[in-house]
Amino acid sequence: MLGALFAVLSALSFSTNAVLVRRGVTQASPSQGAFITVMIGVPLFFVAALVAGQLLRAGDLPASSYGLLAFAGIIHFIFGRSLNYRAIAAVGAARTAPIQALTIPYSILIALIFLDESITLGMAVGIGLIMVGPAIMVERSGRRPAAALAAAASVAAANPAASEPVAPAAAGPKPGFELRQVEGYVSALLAAVLYGTTPILIRAALEGESGLSILGGLAAYSAAAALLLVSVLLPGRRDLLATMRPATIRLFLSAGFSVFLAQMFRFIALSLAPVAVVTTLGRAGSVFTLGLSWLLNRDLEQITARVVIGVGFSVSGAVLLVATRAS
Repeated sequence: MLGALFAVLSALSFSTNAVLVRRGVTQASPSQGAFITVMIGVPLFFVAALVAGQLLRAGDLPASSYGLLAFAGIIHFIFGRSLNYRAIAAVGAARTAPIQALTIPYSILIALIFLDESITLGMAVGIGLIMVGPAIMVERSGRRPAAALAAAASVAAANPAASEPVAPAAAGPKPGFELRQVEGYVSALLAAVLYGTTPILIRAALEGESGLSILGGLAAYSAAAALLLVSVLLPGRRDLLATMRPATIRLFLSAGFSVFLAQMFRFIALSLAPVAVVTTLGRAGSVFTLGLSWLLNRDLEQITARVVIGVGFSVSGAVLLVATRAS
């Protein structure tokens, strides 16, 4: 019961992160958001590893493990997170969340190829539901009204150095925003692939040392942060933070803290409950994202009946798939 509670708290924290990022990318680029959330993760994981006593066991991991963790951190926290934030900026947090469920069938595909697993009828139905969910959400038109075009112009003027598309900020009681479906869904799909790959690398790195997961998280975050700091030295990246408003930086710092809590709660949940339970409840976080988006970001999201139905299909498919695989 306690493990399930921590799994729900993890899902809620991940959803909070997505909702905060959705508001942040109205005034900053996805790469700016990824930069801040990765940077704040390093000291948070350092403190967590120190409190857990894992920092003193840093020598227990061989150099090869640190290499795998560094690679996992770079593709997950730099490329995966940037793609995920780009998807949120393009189509919104509510529409992006169900696509993250594709990490489950992707991991099963990897298992089919490398572990010689088989697919049952129940698993096939679950995969089908997960695939149908995002397809239902596709709209015929992604055009935005004139008010949103004016809002986007004001955001571009406030952030001229951003090298990536920035979603328009709120203007008026309930403006529309540009629903860039191709960019959003492709970015979310690529992020899901990267997110589904990194657990394999982390498991390989920590094989036989499962009690050092927080230390592994610190190593992965540190590698990503180091590469991002080096990238700031590039001519086109030197003003990465200079163009950001303090309020936007605070939003991304809050998002970084919430995703840190999500990871911590997930680690605790996995130590107390079966993986199937934690994974199922984690995918149900799409419902939290939908609810929080409606409550807090209705002026920045296009939440239609298609989105609600798509989330329902995606969550149902994830629950069925995980339950069938665990049985």
